Amino acid sequence: MNKLREYLDQHPSQTKRLLGMDYDQLMELITSAQNLYERHQKHQESQKTRIIRPGSGRPPKLAIADQILLTLVYLNQLQTWKVLGVQFGVGESTANSIFHALGKNFERAVACFVIRTSKKTQFGASLGAGNFGGV
Repeated sequence: MNKLREYLDQHPSQTKRLLGMDYDQLMELITSAQNLYERHQKHQESQKTRIIRPGSGRPPKLAIADQILLTLVYLNQLQTWKVLGVQFGVGESTANSIFHALGKNFERAVACFVIRTSKKTQFGASLGAGNFGGV
């Protein structure tokens, strides 16, 4: 767990200011993305012809939760890859690679999250009714 995640766990009220979403929404998004990642890994494993035993190989440099935080920090604050790398303890090229690799699957996780969130609130109903906040 990186320092940003520890800070957000200790100060959940700061999540909105730092990432643009509530702490509960962040935890829900992380859970959704982790489930999606696990299903994706299982599907890939079932398609492989294995030469080496499962579980071997290089582990990811950041946990899925930290990869999501890196992506959210980039999208919300538009920091350079160098700054993100320093903040998350990886190189700038690794931060860039994580963002782009996660971006392919991140859209699905966000879509699932938005659908679940809109069912809990009236946000989806207000958009469906044509109410765009005066736009």
